[in-house]
Amino acid sequence: MAHGSHEKPVWSAIKKNHNAARPVKTPLSKTSTKVLRKFKELVRRELWTKNDPNHHVDWTDERVWAKITKEGCYHGADEMMVSCGTVTVDQADSPQPKVMLVYNKNIGIYQLPKGRKNFEEGYLEAAVRETAEETGVAVAPLRLRFGSRSTPPKLVQTNAGVKKDNYGVEDTLTGITEGLSNESIGTSECLLIKVHLDPDPATNAWRHIYWFAARPVGDLNRDEGRMPDEEDRTKFTTFWFPEKEAISRLKLEDEKFMVRLTFAYLRNMSASDWESNRGQE
Repeated sequence: MAHGSHEKPVWSAIKKNHNAARPVKTPLSKTSTKVLRKFKELVRRELWTKNDPNHHVDWTDERVWAKITKEGCYHGADEMMVSCGTVTVDQADSPQPKVMLVYNKNIGIYQLPKGRKNFEEGYLEAAVRETAEETGVAVAPLRLRFGSRSTPPKLVQTNAGVKKDNYGVEDTLTGITEGLSNESIGTSECLLIKVHLDPDPATNAWRHIYWFAARPVGDLNRDEGRMPDEEDRTKFTTFWFPEKEAISRLKLEDEKFMVRLTFAYLRNMSASDWESNRGQE
């Protein structure tokens, strides 16, 4: 599902076509400006800043557009399967947090809870609902501190002054904002490289999974009253495991990665971050 780090980044360095007419551009720094990553062991692809001279994009060069055309991937809605799931962690701010998995009796593997989104349903809303329906445990979003390329809201001016938030400020060179949020922690997807990779062999649809961090609300035990589908009640069993045991039991590499990523974000949280979260519960 998740693509490997061996793949070439989409934006590789492209030689300029010096014969083509183009506007004069501001000279760029001679120093390569790669983005420094906090969790190096979890890096899936190299990133660079917008002013990196080694990866400057010349939009007047037709080879740029040819590359986009060749490597682009697009589908109609009937060819896509959008799913949403969670990495749900109990006692996330304690020394011994545990993650919730389901055991799928039909195929004999441990999985993270996930499922298809409904019509007119948001991704986070779908992830929370699917988790409850597959595990029988009520969950809520868990805010973590990490970098996201979503656009942060603008500060709001009020009579009492500027309304502050915890999203942080976007780095204009990287386009990344690091702060506390309920944004998606990552995705699992299919890429077209040399051959068509099919993550959903039952339908041949292109599957895209949005993952979110979550926390349990109330009882940790399975309540089948939250599981409307009889098939889910029959095939799924709910378990709680420490990080390493959960990773060892999971079958799919992308799900192992999402657990590792979530726990890295947990360890990145400060005491004030947890206090802020408790203030919003």
